[in-house]
Amino acid sequence: MENIKINTSLASLPDEIISLILSNIEPRDIIRFSVTCRRFYEIVINNDYLWKIKYSEMLPKEIVTVVEENDCIWLREMIQYYKLKRKIFIELVSMSPKSFWRVYEVSIEDVRSFFAFATETNLSFYYTVHILQGIVKKGTKILDALTIVKPLYTLTVMYYTKIVLRHLIQTYLAIKWVKLHMKNMLTPEVVITFFLQWIDPINIYTDEEVEIKIQGLVAKVENVLKEVYSNNSNEKEDFKYSDKEVLLALTQVIYKDEKFSVCANTKVKTLNLAKVIEESNGNIITYAVIYHAVAKRLGVKCDLIAFPNHLFLEWQNNEDPSTPLFTIDLITGSVNPKRRCPFSQSASSEYEYVPDSLLQYIYSSYMKSKGAIRDCKTQNAIHLLDFLGTRHINNNPYKNFFTYLIEHSDTPVMDTPLNMTYIHDVHLQMLVALANLNPAPEVAYHTVSVKKHRSYVTFAVGMICYHKVYNYMCIILGWELDGSHLRIPTEDNLGLGRDQPFYRVIAGDQSERYVAQENLMAVTTPFRIHRLEDHIAREFTHFDGFSYVPNNEKILEYPKEQLITEVFRKRFVNVAIP
Repeated sequence: MENIKINTSLASLPDEIISLILSNIEPRDIIRFSVTCRRFYEIVINNDYLWKIKYSEMLPKEIVTVVEENDCIWLREMIQYYKLKRKIFIELVSMSPKSFWRVYEVSIEDVRSFFAFATETNLSFYYTVHILQGIVKKGTKILDALTIVKPLYTLTVMYYTKIVLRHLIQTYLAIKWVKLHMKNMLTPEVVITFFLQWIDPINIYTDEEVEIKIQGLVAKVENVLKEVYSNNSNEKEDFKYSDKEVLLALTQVIYKDEKFSVCANTKVKTLNLAKVIEESNGNIITYAVIYHAVAKRLGVKCDLIAFPNHLFLEWQNNEDPSTPLFTIDLITGSVNPKRRCPFSQSASSEYEYVPDSLLQYIYSSYMKSKGAIRDCKTQNAIHLLDFLGTRHINNNPYKNFFTYLIEHSDTPVMDTPLNMTYIHDVHLQMLVALANLNPAPEVAYHTVSVKKHRSYVTFAVGMICYHKVYNYMCIILGWELDGSHLRIPTEDNLGLGRDQPFYRVIAGDQSERYVAQENLMAVTTPFRIHRLEDHIAREFTHFDGFSYVPNNEKILEYPKEQLITEVFRKRFVNVAIP
């Protein structure tokens, strides 16, 4: 029997099989494959189906739909995305060396380069936001494993990434707020989603997703109405349910069938309308908004009235003049006659829904729930006051934004649809205009001196210590050789006086202070302190299992700290350095 030679080379395969193989490898490897010969180049470059698959794997389906609708070339969009990603990575890594020694925090004027990246094309803004969000999310997972991937996935780079995200998203939201305000389209569900997106730019929250969830509740209420009043609705084709019947059915769906539970705290999870409807767990704000939204879609007019420290949902019963006003109990859903205010002479309502008041109430409730805790989200919330002009500070990043947008209310900016997935040219121009609206503030820098670690300085920067007198944990941010720099007495009982090292620490309550060396002791089994990381990220790269590791800029000031840390590491625990 003669030997039959079979050609098993890759070149012998049909184009369709090669495309199928390529769909399972990374885009970079596909490009490398394409340069091996002319045939493979043609297969790769002209294969729109292949690049659509790779693009869909990389980005959410919302943007994939937009690319399809605008007849964009998939490979070109892939190239654009990767070029943008590279520029963003380079710019982020360079921010710490440029900004570390500054007195004030990085502001919107310092991230104008990112606005330039985000406004190159109609899709660039979404790409930029997606890339930045990906850095934070991937970096969080890496840091949770007590490891690090330099130079990008560090606490320091994530710190600057969050600042860039803050200014990009909040500038976009500023346009959205004024645009919808001018058109009286700031419904309660839009306001609460606006606030949620403002404080949490690391995730995307859409009005469309909320609307889908609300429509789901509307369908359930309609089913209840049909079941309860089936006889009446069958007798008359034009049968219409009364407002009270609708509200009672709505109460049954939300508070009984769906078993919504009320949470006292106002936090990201309980403000996320889509999640609250899905998981049946929210607070009175979200329940008021959901109740109002469903009632409105069923033809019942309720008014959501908000004051700085008070919120209620009101319904006017036009069918019974004797008790025209009712309020909905947001804990139980019961519809009760409204008690007359002792200061009011009128039985009718003197109040109406105002989106600004609701936004202020949501802000107040959120900040009260956070208490003394300050993190990236609370800082974002505080910037909302800067935009609305209710907080007067010198370095307001959104100074004149509101006024500028109102002045341009008669331009196409306010009439053109606004959506983050595809930003029209007029909105791109407005984003650039707002980013360049205010002059860059005068930059001031800290005076830096290299600290030589003397033998009597026991602890090192980045170590986690315990206060022996006041019983709290803290992270060492810096130190001085003695207490001569202190103008006022410290909180410590100073047995040795000021003639000893003093450490600048951040305590568990997020306050910074100086502590005498005699009152500190090293923690033998240290652990990561998550709630302090937003405050120290500017100076440290990660927690390595024993201490927080200073970044390159911090090391310039404290060059010998890691040697001291290693002494304690070997003494207390056996933690391998990544």
